[in-house]
Amino acid sequence: MKAEKTTKRRSGCGKLVGTLIAAFAVVLVSAGAAWTQTTWVDEITNSLAFYKANYPTSNFEPYTQKLTRVRDALRGGNKQAVRTEMGNWFKMLRSRAHGINDVAADELFNFAVMVTPIEEYGISIPSPPTPTP
Repeated sequence: MKAEKTTKRRSGCGKLVGTLIAAFAVVLVSAGAAWTQTTWVDEITNSLAFYKANYPTSNFEPYTQKLTRVRDALRGGNKQAVRTEMGNWFKMLRSRAHGINDVAADELFNFAVMVTPIEEYGISIPSPPTPTP
């Protein structure tokens, strides 16, 4: 009789532990998915920080603000805002808005094109400016 009660308790504990492990796994997978969504914005932000340090006379603050809006939109699941804000960010880089260095603008642009999920969000990439003769 005593062995039977112990077995029932163990099987009840086993079910509880199994349920807790399954719930924990779901939380980890969900957190992992959210983390990977923001990784590309973080990569661009880190790259921007590098250029801010190396080109101190350039005004990168509007670019930082734009990426903050992108990150917020991404966290909120607002694909339209991500598309719009990143499209505007690419336009700013192409036009060298706010007087940023040409080399920094080109390198940031190229890096961002590589890491941004452009097709997933339907982001429009502006054409390079046509050279004047």
